[in-house]
Amino acid sequence: MSLYYILLLFTRFHSDPRVGMPLFHAAFVIVTPVKVIGLFTILAALATQRPTDASPRLRNSLGMVFFAFATLQVLEVLAFGLPTPSASISSLVSIGLLLLATRALISTEERMRKAVRVMIMTSAFASLWIFRQHFLEYAGPANGIEQDTNYESLTLVMGIPLAIWMVRYETGSWWKRIGAVCAGLMAGGVLLTESRAGVIAAVVMGLVAVIVSRRKMLTLGLIAIAVAAGVVMAPAGLSTRFHSIKLEGTANNGDEVSTRTHFELLKAGVAMIKSYPLTGVGLERFKDTAPAYNRELLQVAGHRFIAHDTYIQMAAESGLPVLILFLALMTMAFMNCRAVRRSANVPLAHMATAMQLGLIGFGIAAVSVTAEYVTTFWILVFLSQNLRELAAFAAARVQPQVRRANQATTLVRALPRRAKLARTTASIGQGR
Repeated sequence: MSLYYILLLFTRFHSDPRVGMPLFHAAFVIVTPVKVIGLFTILAALATQRPTDASPRLRNSLGMVFFAFATLQVLEVLAFGLPTPSASISSLVSIGLLLLATRALISTEERMRKAVRVMIMTSAFASLWIFRQHFLEYAGPANGIEQDTNYESLTLVMGIPLAIWMVRYETGSWWKRIGAVCAGLMAGGVLLTESRAGVIAAVVMGLVAVIVSRRKMLTLGLIAIAVAAGVVMAPAGLSTRFHSIKLEGTANNGDEVSTRTHFELLKAGVAMIKSYPLTGVGLERFKDTAPAYNRELLQVAGHRFIAHDTYIQMAAESGLPVLILFLALMTMAFMNCRAVRRSANVPLAHMATAMQLGLIGFGIAAVSVTAEYVTTFWILVFLSQNLRELAAFAAARVQPQVRRANQATTLVRALPRRAKLARTTASIGQGR
């Protein structure tokens, strides 16, 4: 398990040159320290026995759908003789290793808790880079470890619900305090990135939290306090960015250029999908081919860009079938969490809710960010199947105890009736 926790740590810092640096090429795959640790983690998982209290594995097609999702993209490149997209293929391999390691190792509730702890603490620690950039290097907006404001913000936003879960449902007071510190650091980091996508995703997650909460007024009040604090503490540049949304006409500043570029990229992506709905233009080819599908793009942006929309980029590069598989993965993860939310195990049920909120945040932010390789999203997707197995196993263990308790209660209630029947029978016999 130690290797798996190290893998989670390295995965969060994969953009750091010291962690994500290329070691060598294996065919068209770039081998990095993250992949090496992932491979050793899988080998260690295969060599060791499962714990005696491990949850039984349930049939789940999530792994097969991911395999089809990744394989179809690679086959399209090979079939049409397109330039090899080494970066994308390497990311898919890394995510696949993470899937196998998660599937093999997260088999007990304690391991699930520890995995969440490592993921949240690592993300909170990474957010310190944002504070350093903002307060010591006077960088605005701060781009953090991910070296991109949107990716950094989205990574933090998806982890905040689990940090709040730690505050409420961790087993010890110290872990609850650590969760509170992590939640504060991550929320502050989102504001300092000045990412509009991250802030909008956080607001939507808050509204959904109110809807699913049993104590709606309390949840609404806490979220209102958090929003008010965010408005007061947010950098001035964040407000300016929201006021500089412009979809047409001449852009007067960098933020207006950004929104105009997003809109022109959207039109280019839609044109690509119409031209190649089944296969797309090729993996990693959106940036180079977008100006051919929208002549106004270079006039507005002056440079070539990726789609800044996960769904558009995926459909434009790899076709609608790949996009459908991606949406299927999101849906399967969401349904796994939905099943766990009905569990009698309260901590696991609320962990599932936290994961659902993270997935919703990703789904919202993905409209304006090309984020198909953000690893926190994939961790939530893969953990969802393990969480469902843990909840089912917990229910199976509790059910016999509940049955025995019900039988004992029924027996106790039946004793007075049996005694009364015995007395009645005896009196009738004496009367005869």
